[in-house]
Amino acid sequence: MQITPASYVFSWKKNRQSSIFHLLIFTLLLLVVTGPFIWLVYQGLLRPKDLLKIASEISLPLFPTLACIAVIAFDLIKAAFYRAAKLHIDESGVRLKLPPGSGLAIVNFLERELLWSDLKDASYMKRLQLIQLRPTYAASPLSIDVKDWQLQNKNADLNSGNAEPDLLKVFRELAILEKFPKNTQLEASDFDLLKHSATRMVLLAMAVLATYSFVDVLLQHEEYAFFNFSYFLPHIVSGLAVVVILVFLMIKASKPDVIPRSIVVGLALLSGVIFGFSSYIGGIRINQIAGGSLLEARYHRDANCMNLLPEDKDLPVVKYHQPSRAYWCSKRMDEALTVKVRKGWFGLYQFDLREHNEAIRSYQQKS
Repeated sequence: MQITPASYVFSWKKNRQSSIFHLLIFTLLLLVVTGPFIWLVYQGLLRPKDLLKIASEISLPLFPTLACIAVIAFDLIKAAFYRAAKLHIDESGVRLKLPPGSGLAIVNFLERELLWSDLKDASYMKRLQLIQLRPTYAASPLSIDVKDWQLQNKNADLNSGNAEPDLLKVFRELAILEKFPKNTQLEASDFDLLKHSATRMVLLAMAVLATYSFVDVLLQHEEYAFFNFSYFLPHIVSGLAVVVILVFLMIKASKPDVIPRSIVVGLALLSGVIFGFSSYIGGIRINQIAGGSLLEARYHRDANCMNLLPEDKDLPVVKYHQPSRAYWCSKRMDEALTVKVRKGWFGLYQFDLREHNEAIRSYQQKS
């Protein structure tokens, strides 16, 4: 007869995949913050030395800055706690606690204890290799990543021929995952998007649209005249239409292979956003093909050297940013400047400012 040890003890181990995941998240956030500035430098509207000036003049708002620092500090504290803590599992429950005499007693508020008698449901998300335990009382679930914990008392007999992680074997031995129901809200966690034909096609379409948008942005020389709601509206409508159509089609494709509703809604919303963005990029290209011809109109700079004003009052104003102000101030107000303008579908204007942007870049390099 198999003898169950009094307690299975696990210690936290550094997981390479978790480190890579955190690195990817940090890189993504860094790109979100720096991306607009990189784009301005690429377009020649901002010089690298201007970035240093902008950085020196930035005054960070107090509350968001403190919030960011607090989040980073808490993440570091939590990582230190997990490195020192032990995970105890026995027939009465699971406990995450610091060993006696630990120098991290100040963070003992992170300790958790959950008795099986207080357990509402227990779910194992195979794709994420995550166990979630929800108590019956009002408290946050206890989530345990089975990859992050290694068994300390190796004398425990846990069916060594089984390739599953030791932590999962313990839950199997105690039959916790069999005794308690699974959280139905987590059904999407084990759904494979690539195995279902409908979700696979949606992912493929999103990848194609995202790739097209990225490539066309690099190749495109024209841009919309304004960055406002009236110019966004057609693309917002098209994105919402895609959301509605995809929800209908994926629900229809859920027979007989069911697609979780959270997957349907999430994929439809993400597809709508990507399609709306691609529609915005593609709209410029469509106007080049099927819109009006590219006209050369006469413009003059304004007194502040920030805008180019058309002689034809029906045409849109060309707005520039502070880094290009010195260049426009080098032009006389009465000097006629040629701007290439196109009137496309829905009465939306777009410019080809390539020549002016190259002139600005050349002027900034010389100054």
